[in-house]
Amino acid sequence: MRISQIQGLRALAAILVTLFHARLMPGGFIGVDIFYVISGYLITGLILREIERDDHLNLAAFYQRRIKRLLPTSAFVLIATALVSWILLPSITRVNLGKDLIAASLYVSNYLFAWWQNDYQNLNATPSPVIHYWSLAVEEQFYLVWPIFILALAKLGKRIYLIVGISAVTVFSLIFSIYQTQTSPIWAFYGLPTRAWELGFGALLLFVPQTLFRSRIIPWLAFMGILFSSFRFDENTAFPGWKALLPVLATVLLIASINIWPPMFNDLSNNRVSQWLGAISYP
Repeated sequence: MRISQIQGLRALAAILVTLFHARLMPGGFIGVDIFYVISGYLITGLILREIERDDHLNLAAFYQRRIKRLLPTSAFVLIATALVSWILLPSITRVNLGKDLIAASLYVSNYLFAWWQNDYQNLNATPSPVIHYWSLAVEEQFYLVWPIFILALAKLGKRIYLIVGISAVTVFSLIFSIYQTQTSPIWAFYGLPTRAWELGFGALLLFVPQTLFRSRIIPWLAFMGILFSSFRFDENTAFPGWKALLPVLATVLLIASINIWPPMFNDLSNNRVSQWLGAISYP
């Protein structure tokens, strides 16, 4: 699914993350959360449509599409990063490079960075050259288990089972995220169990009637939520936890209100740069 507004949101997420790393937007790391909501919405919708159309889900084809979408660019960037890092970085910063590269290639780097207590939000620390692969690892882990989970719920035969099952996972993950953000913040930041609720919110949006989102103030309030998070959150913000609810809910509302976006939002998302950036951005 390539809705132009969704592509625009992807572009916004990519820009926020870039500005964060450039030290121009202290809370720009919420771009990752925007990506997660979009992923939950799009991937769950894709799975459900195939099940409704064919009365089954071709898991092999699903995984093949994900590999085709993510692996070529991911592998190219990983190889390029490895070569440049080996040539340019001082030896002391290359000590764990091999382990980082292996973990990134296997899509488990998020747990490796959590184990080594690499703080993604701390821009003053010396990060791994492949630290940006942590969010992709979370995505891949989600893609691995989510279609099986949705298929199992769908086989129960009633729509309510899908809603209850997805809601249960989402609520449990949110509670665990709030708890672990206070007790083990690094693990909370990187882990799928503490991030799954963000994807779950996107998935649950598929079951919410569009008639609930008729007020034209909704996209403006949602956009303000994104802006507030981007400028007010920083490396000292306990995250994700309950504070991640703001950018996550804002993204949910932006997607839900696509049909009533103001002309300015549509113009910004439909221009060639936004569409190109959204198309090349993960997920």
